[in-house]
Parts: sequence; C-alpha cells; structure tokens
Amino acid sequence: MSVTRASLSLGRIELEGSPVGGQNPLPFYRARDPDLPVEATAGFPPGKVEGFGRDASFRMLPYKRQDRYERRLEPLSLPIATLENGFLRARVVPSLGGRVWSLFDKRAGRDIVYRNPLLRPANLAIRDAWFSGGIEWNVGRLGHSPHTCSPVFSGAFEDADGVPVLRLWEFERQSRLYWSVELRLPEDSAVLLAYVRVLNPYAVSKPLYWWTNTAVPETDGVRVLAAGDEAIYIEPGEGPVKRMGGGRLPELPPLPGRDISYPSHSDYSNEYFVQCEGNARDGRAYPWEAAVYEDGRAFVEASTAPLSFRKMFCWGRGPGGRRWQDYLSAPGERYLEVQAGLAPTQLHLSGIGPGETVDWVQAFGAADVDAGKARARSYRAAAEYMEAEVANLAGPSYLEEWLCRARADAGRGCDRILSLGSGWGAIESLRHGLAGRPAIPGLSFPRESIGDEEAPWLGLLETGSLPPREAAQGPCGFCVGEDWERLLEASEQRGGSPTPWLAPYLIGVSARERGDSAKAAEAWSRSLAAGRNAWALRELALAAREAGRISDALGLYREAFALPEGAGDQALAEEYLPLLLEADRYDEASAILARLPASFKIGALREAAARIAFRLGDERELDRLLSEEPARVREGSTALTELWAEREAGRIVADGADIAEARARIAEALERGDLAPPRAIDFRMFARK
Repeated sequence: MSVTRASLSLGRIELEGSPVGGQNPLPFYRARDPDLPVEATAGFPPGKVEGFGRDASFRMLPYKRQDRYERRLEPLSLPIATLENGFLRARVVPSLGGRVWSLFDKRAGRDIVYRNPLLRPANLAIRDAWFSGGIEWNVGRLGHSPHTCSPVFSGAFEDADGVPVLRLWEFERQSRLYWSVELRLPEDSAVLLAYVRVLNPYAVSKPLYWWTNTAVPETDGVRVLAAGDEAIYIEPGEGPVKRMGGGRLPELPPLPGRDISYPSHSDYSNEYFVQCEGNARDGRAYPWEAAVYEDGRAFVEASTAPLSFRKMFCWGRGPGGRRWQDYLSAPGERYLEVQAGLAPTQLHLSGIGPGETVDWVQAFGAADVDAGKARARSYRAAAEYMEAEVANLAGPSYLEEWLCRARADAGRGCDRILSLGSGWGAIESLRHGLAGRPAIPGLSFPRESIGDEEAPWLGLLETGSLPPREAAQGPCGFCVGEDWERLLEASEQRGGSPTPWLAPYLIGVSARERGDSAKAAEAWSRSLAAGRNAWALRELALAAREAGRISDALGLYREAFALPEGAGDQALAEEYLPLLLEADRYDEASAILARLPASFKIGALREAAARIAFRLGDERELDRLLSEEPARVREGSTALTELWAEREAGRIVADGADIAEARARIAEALERGDLAPPRAIDFRMFARK
C-alpha cells in the first residue's frame, strides 16, 4: 500500500547475519596517557593545533567489550520503527543503537543511504562490535559509539501539527551526558529531519564529541562535495603516532595530481575532514555534504550549526580495503562514509557547559542534479552549484524553522515507549533524585529497564549493600569513579554480605581505571581473601604483567584458569595463551589450546593457534588458519599477515639467505604487488597493490 501521509509504524526486517551475543566479563582499562600521540604536519591549521589528540586514546570502561560474535550467518528478525511519507521511507533499528537501517527514495525507487544486506559485526568500535551501513549516531569519544550494537530507548509522540516523531535516547556513561535524536518525516518534506540534543545536567563543563556517520553506496564515479575546500587529512601509514596535515581540495599531498573528491582515486583507506564552519548562506551558517553519482542522482545532507565539520572516508582501491568491504557485507558490496561533526577532526573535542544543552537539526535526502555541473573540473564551481541544489531541498531557513519547532517539543515526554535501552540511565536518574537534581526533560528511564548488569548497583543505592552474586555468575556491570568507590567501601565495611568478594573487586576495577594501581591491588587482595575467584586473580595477573613480572603473571593466570569460572569463559584463555607464547612456552600453550572447546578458538585464540602452528612447524594447520576467514579482526590489525610474511621469509632463509635479507625481499615484493598474502587474512588498509 502506498503511503503519502506522514506515518510511524512498527514492524520487523528479516535478513541474514551474525548476532552479537553476550559480553566479555573482563574490564579493559584505559590507556595510561589519556591523550593520543599526534603530530601536526605541513599545512595543518595553526589555530586548530590546541586540543589536537586530547582525550582520544583508548578507553572502554565502564562499558564491557562486545566480542561474542562469529562469522556464521543465520536468519535474523530485527524490530524496526518506520517513518514514511510520499517521498521517503526510513527504517530505524532501536536495538542496534538507533541506526537508520535504510532511507528509501520512493520517487526514484532506490536507496539513498547504503543498506547492508547482511548484519556483519566486526571489531571496529569502542566496545569491539560494529557493523556497516545506514546512519549512525556517535557520541562520547573517538570511535564508533558504545551504543552502536546495543538497544537504546525509543518512543513516539505527535508534534503540534500532528507530525509523528520517533525519539531515540540514552545515557552515555563515559562522558555522563544524555543524548536524544528525534526523527521526523513531515508530509511535505523530501528530507528526513533529525533533531539532535546533548544535555549536561551537571555543574561542571565537559568535553563533547559527536559525529553522525552516514554510509552511502560507492560507485566508480561518485564524487563527494562539501561546504568548503580547506581540509585536514590523515597521512597514510601505521604506527602509534597519528599524523595530520592540511591542504585545499580537490588535491591533497598524500595523492598528488589526483582529485580526491572522487573516492575511487584513493588506492588506500583514506579520510579527510572538511572545515565548513565559515560557510554561510542567506546570513546563516550552512554546513553540508553531498555524494553525487554519475547519473546525476545525489545524496545530500545539511545541518544547522554547531554541526559544522564534514568528513569523507573510503576503504580505497587497495587489496586490504576491498577485503574490508567484502568482510563487512557480501562480496562485491561497496560503500563510503560522509560524516558530520562538532569539531575540526575526530581527534578534536568540542565542549558543553554546566547545565547546557547543545542541539542542532540535520537533514538527509536525495536530489536530481546536473551531473556535468556537479562534476566540473573546478571543485569550487562544482561545490557552489551543489550548495544551491542542497539549499533547494533543505535551505538554512528551513532548517532553522525546524530547529525552533523541535525545541518547543524537546521537553515533552513520549506518548508511547516503544523499546527500552540499558538500565544505566535509570541508575543515574536514581542518583539524580538522591542528590536532589531535577529529572532530564523529555527523557524517561523507567525502572523496568534495569537488568542483571545494573541490578547490583540498584541494591547498593537503595540498601547500601550489594546483593548476593556468586563468582560463577561473573562480574556485574562496572561503575567507575570515586563516588562509587565510597559507596562500595561503606558496603564492604558494613559486612554481612553472603558474597563478600564482589565489593572489593569492583573497588579495584574503579581505582585501576582512575590510575590508582596501589589501591586497586589492595582491593583485589581483599577480594581474594574473602573468597578465591578468577576475576580478582586476573586483575592481579594483569598488574604483574604490566610491571614486567611475567612469571608471577603466569602463575596468577594459571590459578584463575583452574577455577570453574575461569575455565568456563574464553576471555581468560585469550589473555593466558598469548602470555605463554610471550614467555616462549609454546608446548604448554599448545596443550592448553588442544583442550579448549572449538567455540573458544576465534579472535585472539585463533591468532595464538597460528603462532603455535608456525613455531612448532605444523604446516598443514598453519595453512588452514591462514586460509580461513577470521572473526573479530581489529581495524588496522595485520598480525596474521605479518605471520604469513615471516613464514615466507623463512622459506627464503631455507634457500640460503639470512633472515634480514629475506624479510626485506618479502617487503619489497609486497610493495610492488608481486606477492600477496592469502586474501582471507589480507586487511592491510594502506597497501596500494
């Protein structure tokens, strides 16, 4: 049935995919240095050096890692909310971070954004699991959002004009900020409107990170244009230091002589950030971005300030980039990303003041344009033409009008709650109430959202004690911060808990995340004194390893692995076996690996198995491991490729060369493209041949 009126309905989509199952029970601690090592190279805007790389290093807690997925496909049925009018149909999946799964142009009969035919998680997000496609909302810090593979809240209401509104919201635990996205498709609108709101109810200023990530189909001739030509680019290459320079589109120094507004001109995984904050139209800020196809069809997006910066990312034409495209979907599928953010690059942060709300409207749609003008040799001429076309669809006055209308509804609650997110917002709301702070306007965090991960913290807040939890159940969800530590310490001192191991264990996790290693070690020792458990043993093993006491670390891991809860989960084995290999105990590691269930032998254990086979000379097993598709490959990881190259170098050594010469010959052959790793393991993002 054709829908012309604005509507909101519920349903399901059926597809094949690999579901994201449970969570890793272990805490993974932030980098000791909160800042990422960076270098501003030639052309980097001097006024944007300050804050470059700040608070951009690895951090996962208080979240747990989402690494329980495989490559095997199975039928999936995902609940969706569908917004529709006579122009567009938007399908949204609240159970996967509120991702806009598809945006379909009903007039042209084609998708506007890239719709992945499969759900293919891979290790690219802050919490590991991420999937490509659609429109993604990234909040908190550098990386794909902690919520991207988790349920968020969703609800519905109608505005004063009867336009149905789908609201998505959650509490972001690292920044302790609240966010919401309100999606509208008014009856006469050819664009999907997103009103985004980030709220800081606290009495302190905070850093603010937001990037909207839209995947669009990639073709050989697609061109990406934006509201500016000043760009900050990432210098290609691997290593601990991120280097960025500056230049003017359409040519940038890493690819001289090439117009890189055409992603197909990038032969490696490439990205650059367009500085659009100075662009104005009709006296108003007007940042926008577009992907124009060979036939004149274009994806367009535009926003109000302060969402004033844009980015292009493509996987490139190199073998690793093509491999990543296939890995994240079905063979032959191709997409690129056009992104919009609050700061000059994703290694910069914006800010939000005490009690402040930062908000904007972003519009997504399609336009039919003159392909010749949009693909003019002059980048500026093409961009000027496209800006007029984007403005015809959603100009600055139109966006400002909808911003005012959305603000008028921002504080009202939803008429219907459609789905629940995590229980952490309810826990934080309870803390708000206990502290006498007002509720968050328009955002509801009902008590029924509290599950097994959050329930112990509810008990702590309401009774002053943690409820019973056996070590075999694994740790509950984590909370970090000195305020939580004080509550846990009071609970521990009160005593009387039937499972007294848990409170000191959680104190240690929080203290270690804050950098207080001495307090953490003391707390974990108290946890062990209250009852031997694999979880505190693991933390002490990790601390010993960081201190260089490998023998002590192995002893602690060995004891943890011998306990039922340690042997019953793959997480400890994924740390224990690589440490055995580091200590040159290959035979011991091989014996343990042989006893593990087959379901454990993915990810880090698969890599360990390949290293064992290489070291012990098991060529058949090594061939198998290097020819099968791995799960959970981390973006930028080339460990299996490096192992393959080392084996190839060993074969040259067998013919009489020394190892240094052999490695150099392999590297040169790879650079020329005369030699390539097995395609199943080739994820080299910067290899050009």
